[in-house]
Amino acid sequence: MKFFLYKSLFALLILSNHASGQKQGNIWLFGEGGGLDFNSGNPVSFSGGQVYGMPTQIGDFPYDEGCTSISDSSGNLLFYSNGMKAWNKLHQVMPNGDSLMGFTSSSSSSFAIPKPASDSLFYLFTTDGLEHKLRNGLRYSIVNMCLDNGKGDVKKSQKNILLLDTVSEKLCAISHTNGTDIWLVAHKYHTSLFYAYLITPTGINAPIITNIGSIHTATTFSTFGAAIGQMKASSNGSLIALVYSNVSPSVIEVFNFNPTNGGLSNSISLTPAFNECGVEFSPDNSKLYVSSLQGVHQFDLSVFNLTAINATKIQISSTGAAPSYLQLASNGKIYSTRGNNKLSVINNPNSLGSACNFSLDAISVGTSTYCVSLPLFIAGYQYKNKLAGCPVNPTSLIEFESGNFSIYPNPVLNELNVTSLDNNLSHISITNSIGQIIYASALSSKASFIDFSPFDSGLYFIEVSSDKGIVRRKIIK
Repeated sequence: MKFFLYKSLFALLILSNHASGQKQGNIWLFGEGGGLDFNSGNPVSFSGGQVYGMPTQIGDFPYDEGCTSISDSSGNLLFYSNGMKAWNKLHQVMPNGDSLMGFTSSSSSSFAIPKPASDSLFYLFTTDGLEHKLRNGLRYSIVNMCLDNGKGDVKKSQKNILLLDTVSEKLCAISHTNGTDIWLVAHKYHTSLFYAYLITPTGINAPIITNIGSIHTATTFSTFGAAIGQMKASSNGSLIALVYSNVSPSVIEVFNFNPTNGGLSNSISLTPAFNECGVEFSPDNSKLYVSSLQGVHQFDLSVFNLTAINATKIQISSTGAAPSYLQLASNGKIYSTRGNNKLSVINNPNSLGSACNFSLDAISVGTSTYCVSLPLFIAGYQYKNKLAGCPVNPTSLIEFESGNFSIYPNPVLNELNVTSLDNNLSHISITNSIGQIIYASALSSKASFIDFSPFDSGLYFIEVSSDKGIVRRKIIK
C-alpha cells in the first residue's frame, strides 16, 4: 500500500521539517482566550487571544470547539479565527472580518490555508455546527495580508463563498505530491461521501468525490449529532482518520489517501471506547491516537489491516473529557484538551504503548476552565508561504520616473497613466500578487490609460517596455 511505500521517505521529510522549523504553525490561538508560542521549541503560554464561545446565545455551545491560526515563515502571527470572526496579529477584528458563516462549536469551525504560490493571500474555510443543522455548509473567504497596512483584511467581494452545503464538522488539509498544491478534504453529512478540493495557484478545483466508509448520521442525540469529531491526515499524506460519536457504538475509521489524485480507499473501522471526539497521527505516521470520555487510546498502524490494528489498541490515559481534541505540534508532540485550563501532552508519540510518555495536565493555558479547542494545520506542517511581500510604506510609491517613463498615480484608484517621454511604448503587462497576468497590451503610442476600477484592492506589478528598455514596478490599489 502507498502508506508503506512512502513511509520511510516521508518520515525523513517530517523529521527535517521539525528540525528546520515549519514556523507557520508555531503560534496557537484557541479557546477560551488561550495562546501558545512554539517558536522556542517548547510551548510558552500567552494571553490576549479572542477565541471564545458564546454562552449568552440561547442554543449555542458555551465554549469554543474549533479555531485556526497561521503565521509567516519566521513564526510571526498573521491572523486567526473561530469561524465567525477573523482577528489580526494585534487581536483586532479585521476589516470585513466579522459575520463569517462558520460556527464556534464546529469541530473544524475555521481553517486557514495559504493560496499556493502566494505569501499574502490566504483561504479561510469555515463550517457550520450541528446546533444550526449545518445550514451554512462549507464556505471560504479570502484574506489579503497586504491590506490594512499589513495587518490583513477579509476581501469583501470574496467572503462566505459557498463550496458545499450540509458538511460534517470535519476538515483536514494535505499537501499534493507536486509540493505546491493543497488538498482540502470535507465530508458531506447524511452520506458516505468525501469531497477533496485541490487548491492551486489559480483557485479551487472541482472536488474529487469518493464514496467510502460509513454514512454520517445520527438519531440518538439529534439528527445532526454525528457531525461532531475531528478528521486528520497523516503527516505523509497517505492516511486519513476520523471519529464521531452520538451514535452507539461510536465510529473510528481510517482510510488510505492518494495525495496525487485525491481519492480515498481501504476503509478500516476500529474498535471504539465511548464517545470519541479527537484523533491524531504520530509524526512518523505509525501510530493513531484517539480521545474519548474514557481517555486516550493508541493504535499501532505498522500492519495495516483491521485485525492487526485493533489488536494493538492500548489505553495511555484513563482521564477523558467531552469533547476533547488532539493536535500535533511543530515540535513533534501531540497536545490534548480535557475541558479545563490545562493541556495534556504525548511527549514521544512515535513510541509504542506507555513509552509514548503521556503527561496529564502538563501545560496551563488561559484562565477559563472550559478549554476544548485547538487550531487546525496542514498535515505535516507542509507550508510554503513566507514573509508577505507587502510595501512597508505605500505612500512612498506615489509616483516614479525611471529613464524616460512616468507612471502615476500610485496608489491608483480608477485610472493608471503610463507615459513614455520620447519613444513609443511597445508593451504593458500587469500581474497580481500571485503572478497571474490580469492585463496585457501591445502598443504603438507614447501614453496609455489603464482602467484599474475592475481590479480588487491590493498589490500589483507592472512591466512597461519600449525601445529604451523595460521597467518593472509595484503598483498599489
